[in-house]
Amino acid sequence: MSLSRLIARIFMVPIGLFLAILAASIFLGFAINAMYPDPAVYGDPAAENIFAIFSGFVLAFPIGHFAFYPAIMGLIVAEIFSWRSLWVYLAYGLVLSLFITHAPGEPIDGLAIGLDVRAMASGLIGGFVYWLIAGRGAGVVRRSLDNRPKSL
Repeated sequence: MSLSRLIARIFMVPIGLFLAILAASIFLGFAINAMYPDPAVYGDPAAENIFAIFSGFVLAFPIGHFAFYPAIMGLIVAEIFSWRSLWVYLAYGLVLSLFITHAPGEPIDGLAIGLDVRAMASGLIGGFVYWLIAGRGAGVVRRSLDNRPKSL
């Protein structure tokens, strides 16, 4: 096991998680902004896009707060078992986003279903971004330990 691979994993996992949460939040900001009944609220599409991006940055803090510990638990499991498949990270992002945004006693109406669907889509975006940055190389420490030379 090389020290450089271990250091790279130590930096790539938190950076990948941060960027995944940020990408999911920005996507959710655009999705929530698109739910407004009148598409031209401000009369300026550039202002609406800036508002959606800003609301995505603001949403990153509560989403990151609630998603941090469950995400770390899943990422540790993925590192231990060397799960590198895109489908694993997409499924985990989907389940994690639904876990964060859906309240158990939430009334089932059109608005709640619309928010849940948009949140699940943002979870897919977050899972894809994490896989793109850090998930493809999951389990590098375990692979390095398995490939060590046998003693005589």
